Amino acid sequence: MLVQNKGNHSYQANGLTLAPGTNKVDEKEFEHFLTHPLMKHLNDKGEFVYDSDKTRPSAKDAIAMIEDAFDIDMLEELKGDEDRKTVLDAIDKRIEELKNPEK
Repeated sequence: MLVQNKGNHSYQANGLTLAPGTNKVDEKEFEHFLTHPLMKHLNDKGEFVYDSDKTRPSAKDAIAMIEDAFDIDMLEELKGDEDRKTVLDAIDKRIEELKNPEK
C-alpha cells in the first residue's frame, strides 16, 4: 500500500519508518505502526494519507502521491500495477524529474 507522510520528518514506530513523501509499505505493518499513540494522533490529524490494498485510490489521489514520491524503484513497480493513462503519465513524469533534477 502507498502511504504519504505529509510531514517534514521521518516517523518510526513499531518497526516501521515512514520517510517524508510517499512510501510503499505492507498494510499489516502500517496498521501496527498506527497502534503507537503518537502515530495514531498524527494519523487523526491527517499527517498520513493512504488507501488500503483492498481499495484503489482515485487517479487524482494516486497522482498526488506520485508527485510526492522519491523512490524510483517504487515508481517503476507501480507502473506494472497501473492501467490508467493519466497515472502512468504522472509516474513517467516523476521518474524523469528524479533522474534529471536539473531540468
